[in-house]
Amino acid sequence: MNHLPRPIADWIALWRDLPRFPRQVLLNRAHAHGSAAALTVILLAGLIVGHSFTTIAAYTALVVLGPPSLVAALGAVAHHLWERERIWADLECQFCADPDDGRWDDDPHPEPGPDDGSDLIREISDYLHTHTPTTANA
Repeated sequence: MNHLPRPIADWIALWRDLPRFPRQVLLNRAHAHGSAAALTVILLAGLIVGHSFTTIAAYTALVVLGPPSLVAALGAVAHHLWERERIWADLECQFCADPDDGRWDDDPHPEPGPDDGSDLIREISDYLHTHTPTTANA
């Protein structure tokens, strides 16, 4: 799915993950408003223009974008209940998690930077600069 356009890959991933992880998909889909916005624009264009092409486009959009929009609406309700701690206290919303709290981290082992005081090379170089070797003159 790496070579598919983003909307198509997202649509396939939705139907792949919904049966396996329904609670997590609902929480995450509460933040996806693109399908509902696109569906609204296409349906309004179909109503205003009234041409056969826009009618066919509106029906196609309803079939393709309708179910993800419904899942997003149900996810918004579930997310609201989850925020109020009424359901699924054991789950974590990936979009709402604070990146500084240590729970949701994309890179659990960050590379040490040049300003990091625990860097081994920096410690060794500091040691060598402060402790000069002495040689005995015989």
